[in-house]
Amino acid sequence: MFKEWWLLLQPVSNSRVVDVVRDRLRSAILAGELAPGTRLSVPELARKLGVSRSPVREAVLLLVGEGLAVEHTRRGVEVARLELADLLELYELRGVMESLAARQAAGRMSSTDLTALRGVLDAQGTAVFGDPRQFRELDARFHQIIVDSCGNTRLQRHAQLLVREMNLARPLLVDDLQHLSRSHEEHRAVERALRQRDGPAAEQAMREHLTRVLHTVRTHHQP
Repeated sequence: MFKEWWLLLQPVSNSRVVDVVRDRLRSAILAGELAPGTRLSVPELARKLGVSRSPVREAVLLLVGEGLAVEHTRRGVEVARLELADLLELYELRGVMESLAARQAAGRMSSTDLTALRGVLDAQGTAVFGDPRQFRELDARFHQIIVDSCGNTRLQRHAQLLVREMNLARPLLVDDLQHLSRSHEEHRAVERALRQRDGPAAEQAMREHLTRVLHTVRTHHQP
């Protein structure tokens, strides 16, 4: 893990230094190399990345705006920590946004998109049994294809921010066989509605799926 962290923080030589620094730090956070609660020290990061402090400071604030980092009065900026309540809020928002995305995507998805969606689900059917990590990766791909096909750029942008935040809550996700199997079945229902170009049915299937996932996560973590 230490070696991978350093690979992500190699010296930068790029005219768009702020963007490069932000992307490097974001990748390190989403990969888990910069763990929740890690202090994002501007002087230290600038030294490790081989750039001045100004672009690093700006990049760190951009990550705060994305919800991947949190600014504290005394401790400075740290990688965000997501609690169960945060994850449930994210699922509530995803339920609204991605249901709308599914409705809009039903009339817009190309045959190539639908083929890609079917391929993801076929691979996911295998991952249900014994590979939760791959299942989650395919889950993210499934939802991303639908959001990318909805035709609403603002919805796409905000949905991407939600997904990035959810990556910080990986330890809170549920990986048992029953949950993964039901998720896969629900994905199939969404895909059928999309293939039939039935927007209302796709919207309902997506809403029911994400509502059920929210309930499962909440129940799983009840004391």
